[in-house]
Amino acid sequence: MVTVFGLHAQNRTVTGVVRDAKGEALMGAGVVVQGTTNGTVTNLDGTFSLSVPSGAVVLEVSSLGYATKSVPVSAGQNRVDVVLEDDALSLTETVVVGYGTQKKVNLTGAVEAIGEEAFEGRTSANLTQMLVGAVPNLNITLADGKPGRTADFNVRGTGSINGGSALVLVDGVESDPSMVNPDDIESVSVLKDAAASAIYGARAPYGVVLITTKSASAGKPKINYSANFNVQRPSNVIDLVTDGYVWAEHFYKAYNAYQLSNPSGINKTQQFSLAWLEEYKRRHDSGNFGQVISDGSIGT
Repeated sequence: MVTVFGLHAQNRTVTGVVRDAKGEALMGAGVVVQGTTNGTVTNLDGTFSLSVPSGAVVLEVSSLGYATKSVPVSAGQNRVDVVLEDDALSLTETVVVGYGTQKKVNLTGAVEAIGEEAFEGRTSANLTQMLVGAVPNLNITLADGKPGRTADFNVRGTGSINGGSALVLVDGVESDPSMVNPDDIESVSVLKDAAASAIYGARAPYGVVLITTKSASAGKPKINYSANFNVQRPSNVIDLVTDGYVWAEHFYKAYNAYQLSNPSGINKTQQFSLAWLEEYKRRHDSGNFGQVISDGSIGT
């Protein structure tokens, strides 16, 4: 009971009950005369009794998690029953457990959060690559492009000689962020403070990355479409050798310049010789290639 000073004979007593929207009695709700320190709290049954001036007054009724309500009391009114509505804003700001809601990101010390606007207009289709450079002090290492290989998330640098990866949770479940559609992301929060260990356990000392996906909302459905088109062409096209004699001549010159000998033994089916190359050139120039036979000569 709040101590009331300055009461006089003209005061009257106002009683009542404070309940929530479901009709349950609210214990500990505050009832104060607006603009004064004259007030009281409800008991176990949600009832209260308060001495107020004889004229019209306004009572302010409040309770944790409920919206404060101003109740006018007329001069002859001695009974007031009050129903308090849930305060949606207070409920969303109050975090009960770490794996429930992402609001206020569990109130840990060092927190960095980005919204869906950070991913808009990006050309990459991989959420992990989009996070590179988006969050300060979040180090992402992409080992290679092998199927099923995930990236390594590190917060605050190397924390021990054994290293350690951050815990990555997608909607409260440990998952690979590269498998999440970037268009489905609502927010990404990074818990950098080791105090997150009180909620997430032994994995939290290396940091926690909380990824929240979008939820369905009321209203008409919306469809977003985005596409990327790339056209590539080589800047320098190599002139390939498609003529057999030209290839044989170039190969002979290259081999002879490097090995200082003729490539006579590199082909077991067709032995090479300068006579063979000269005959090949003659037939090539005349348009009659003939048939290459095993003894090194060129037959018709």
